[in-house]
Amino acid sequence: MNKLWAMFFAGAVVLVWHAPILAKESIEERLANMERRIQYLEERVAAQDKVIVEKDRQLATLSRHEDESSNSIEIGGLIEVEAAYVDPSRTDEESDVAVATVELGIAGELTDMASAEVVLLYEEDDTPLEVDVATMTFTPGPWVITAGQFFVPFGVFESNFISDSMTLELGETRESALQFGFESGGMRGALYAFNGDLDEDGESEIDSFGAAVGYSIEGEGTEFGLNLSYISDIGDSDSLQELVTDNLGDEGVYDSQVGGWSASAQLRLGNLSLLTEYLGATEDFEMGEMEFDGEGAEPSSYMVEAALDFELAGMPATFAIGYQETDEAAALELPEERFLVGLSVEMMEGIALAVEGAFDEDYGDPDTNDYSGGDADIVTFQLATEF
Repeated sequence: MNKLWAMFFAGAVVLVWHAPILAKESIEERLANMERRIQYLEERVAAQDKVIVEKDRQLATLSRHEDESSNSIEIGGLIEVEAAYVDPSRTDEESDVAVATVELGIAGELTDMASAEVVLLYEEDDTPLEVDVATMTFTPGPWVITAGQFFVPFGVFESNFISDSMTLELGETRESALQFGFESGGMRGALYAFNGDLDEDGESEIDSFGAAVGYSIEGEGTEFGLNLSYISDIGDSDSLQELVTDNLGDEGVYDSQVGGWSASAQLRLGNLSLLTEYLGATEDFEMGEMEFDGEGAEPSSYMVEAALDFELAGMPATFAIGYQETDEAAALELPEERFLVGLSVEMMEGIALAVEGAFDEDYGDPDTNDYSGGDADIVTFQLATEF
């Protein structure tokens, strides 16, 4: 035991005797470590400064490039899901839910005067995924030059309803075309030419053309617009060309072009807006191309709408009523008259919910006209989002 205490005491004496030396060595080591760390941090800061300078140089170069070329790309899309209930007068009730529309658009601004656009479209049970629009546009000053596949400016087709207007059903025309136009102040105009899908006398050439002119003016709480358009062959519209082609058959020849014209007006007074449009053929089709009551048909369509914007539970909303009619368009399976009422609500930015009631009256007596599908009542709900 005495030996153990002696060893403990001796160790304590040694520790006390050398304590200042150990403390001194510990401080010196810490100072050396601090110096090394400071040097490391200085080297890191210097390296980061070099990176920052390089990034600034790259950003400046990119900024100059953007200023010179205005190069930018925008991507947007639209999804519409619809649930519909149909009560026809001659057949059983029907209902369905469908992805009515999917659109994906890519627009690129190449320079201050050049841009390009591609729009992909899918419609369930109607249109497989396809290129809907593909254009290059050049805008030197007030002039606008467009080349590619697009909807030519025949008709305007504005509407507050879910369903397409019957003027659109009759006249919408998508073609690969060249278009030359202008925009200045409230005036705008366009001339275009294309090779239609219906070849007159069997000759495939650029022999279809059209023109459009419009004027719009805006004031405090008011807007007014007027549009006129003409196409050398309304038979090239998306709906008519299919009908005429089926009627002609494989060996049929399209005898002559049938012109078409359209006029529309838009007026807004505060929260109230009015729309009206007429679109139709300028003469009869041949009997073997499109018929009505045993003669060549001269199809036309007319629409008028009134809409009121208001707030519903703090959300922007629109209530609309409308009337549409067609003439000599039974072969297109369009009703003779249609009454519409609709309500749409923007629930949040980019998302809207709408409901529409459509009441169709068909041509003639459904017991004697084979083409008549009878009257129908249709209720449609739509949930749509844009991004």
